[in-house]
Amino acid sequence: MLACFAAIICGSAILGVWLASRIQRRRLKIVRQIPSFLDGIVRLVTLGNSVPAAFQSALLTTEEPLRGCLDVVSRMLRGGIEIDRAMMHIAKIYRTEEFELVGSVLRLSVKYGGRADVMLERMAVFMRDLEQAERELTAMSSETRLSAFVLVMLPIAIGSFVVMTNPKYLYGMWGDPSGRSLLMIAFLAQVVGSIWLYRMARLR
Repeated sequence: MLACFAAIICGSAILGVWLASRIQRRRLKIVRQIPSFLDGIVRLVTLGNSVPAAFQSALLTTEEPLRGCLDVVSRMLRGGIEIDRAMMHIAKIYRTEEFELVGSVLRLSVKYGGRADVMLERMAVFMRDLEQAERELTAMSSETRLSAFVLVMLPIAIGSFVVMTNPKYLYGMWGDPSGRSLLMIAFLAQVVGSIWLYRMARLR
């Protein structure tokens, strides 16, 4: 029973790390597509299109996964919702602050006028510079992230090995009140430590 429990814990931890990694990669891919999308809006605004029309036209040439996010914004705009609220909505869903920033700039351009193309072009340049800095930081911190991953997985691997090779040892601890308390404390410490190391290794 305890062996099954340990296997479930280990599998859940691996699955959680995998899902978090996929979500993070998808979010980064979305952020990296935004400057190209802004470049498309800038070109269309320069040719004389309005900001909303340029937004809708640039959306047609955008690829996934950014396309799926902006389709939601497009539907909300057709429903009469202001663009900054629509962008803030998807910013909360995808946990991407860049959407909120883009929405604020587009709303200012629509409401008060001004050189929307200049603002969007500068924003695209800023986002590319920020992405380059984040890539350099990620490369420099790769050893730290690897160490954090090893520190998280090592106790799980050792615990699973002990349960599978000598389950009586764990049964004895679980049957004793003080041993059970130690196991629960160790489990909570592992969870808290994993979250702490993950937040430290993200460097966002």
